[in-house]
Amino acid sequence: MALTQAIAKNTTYLSLSSIFQKLIAFWFFTQLAHQLGDDLGKYSFALSFTGIFVILMNFGLVPVLTRQGARTPDSLQRDLNFMLAVKIVLTAISLGLMIIVFSILNYYNHLPAYTVLLVYVAGIVIILDTFRSIFLAVLRARQQMQFEAIGQIIYQLIVVIGGMAILSVGHKALGMIIVIIGASLFYLIYSIVVVIKKLQYWPKFDWQAGTVKQLLLVAAPFVLADVFFKLNGSIDTVMLEYLAGDRSVAWYSIALKLTVTLTVIPGAFATAFFPAMSRAFQESLDTLRDIFERATAYLLILSVPITVGAIALADQIIALAFPKFPATVPALQIFMGSVVFLFANYPVGNLLNAANRQGINTLNMGLALAVNIILNIILIPRHTYIGAAIAGVVSAVVLVALGLPHVYRLIHFNVIDLLKRFGQIVLATSVMTGWILVTEFWRWPFFIILLSAMLLYFVALYSVRGISKSELQQLYQALLRRRL
Repeated sequence: MALTQAIAKNTTYLSLSSIFQKLIAFWFFTQLAHQLGDDLGKYSFALSFTGIFVILMNFGLVPVLTRQGARTPDSLQRDLNFMLAVKIVLTAISLGLMIIVFSILNYYNHLPAYTVLLVYVAGIVIILDTFRSIFLAVLRARQQMQFEAIGQIIYQLIVVIGGMAILSVGHKALGMIIVIIGASLFYLIYSIVVVIKKLQYWPKFDWQAGTVKQLLLVAAPFVLADVFFKLNGSIDTVMLEYLAGDRSVAWYSIALKLTVTLTVIPGAFATAFFPAMSRAFQESLDTLRDIFERATAYLLILSVPITVGAIALADQIIALAFPKFPATVPALQIFMGSVVFLFANYPVGNLLNAANRQGINTLNMGLALAVNIILNIILIPRHTYIGAAIAGVVSAVVLVALGLPHVYRLIHFNVIDLLKRFGQIVLATSVMTGWILVTEFWRWPFFIILLSAMLLYFVALYSVRGISKSELQQLYQALLRRRL
């Protein structure tokens, strides 16, 4: 019961804060796109390129600290100290490597001086973010995610308020990155203070070669997974910049931003469930199976109607949010085809990591990345941003297809029940889709269509027994009550 309560509480905290953050971030991104125009491509490229190198800075330490801290809280202070010392070394190496790689790429394919400046300034962001991630891992290990939720909200408000002020006085992409630096600095300081005041962990730098070596060996599979995951989300933007230019990056970035905004839902679930999965693997495979089946079922309930609804309403979504970028519509429709698989991969990947099968997860991500890169090389020269979107969808399908068999061997989840639930979800989604098509023909306002379709979907899902009354009550309580 205590485990279930912790899961529900932390899922609620992170779900509410992440949804708020992503909604505000998405609204602000629409304003940013209007203000930056084609410079949106430069801005997106700078953040994507530098974001790749945060992987080496983290070196898989964040999930290791979360997992180990959840299992053995007594060693959490010691591990925190070791990892902070390692961070300093890894950060210096990563920055040097970033400068070398970018200089080589820029030598063979010269970018505008403004783009170069954006890349180097954005490097400050990843330094602040990588140290913050360690302190957030401590909070997650101790199931104190309400503090992370508060920090997320304040961080996003700083970005939005500061960004609007910067844009109003004529500063563009560079000014926005400086605002992000300020927000990241606040979030880092806030995380340190919370860890000290609430958990009584005092961060120190403690380098012990033997222990550090042991931690790095444990983290090695995670760092490869981070590399593959980050490259899977960034390599397409980088390749588009060099192969197709700023405009294609801007169109692609808008479609990608819309898709990434939706992943706040499985991301919040995964952040809360990962420590619980780690403990359940040690204590009870039945509990682990139950966690996986519930997470997968809930994410299917959410992802299937989102996928179909967004494809049907893509032209209205872009016309409303990004009227200057109509070329984004086909890319958005393609990306929406990956949402079900993006959602499904969260419980699959987190279970493999929690069960010490991170090597398998890493291999799967590497294969999916290879597929993505190969398809990008083939498709971007011919179809630019549309080709990159297709490559992203295919790699998402490949990743889930590779991981599910391994999960089944571990916990033998009930395939029949999940397929039955999926069929009920598809049936309810079909009713919703028919309603969307009819109301579009009647030219109803977008938000009326959206809200009525959501309501009809859940009514239809309940009618076909795709969700029970008790499950609806649990979701209701989780959203409206901070404690269950």
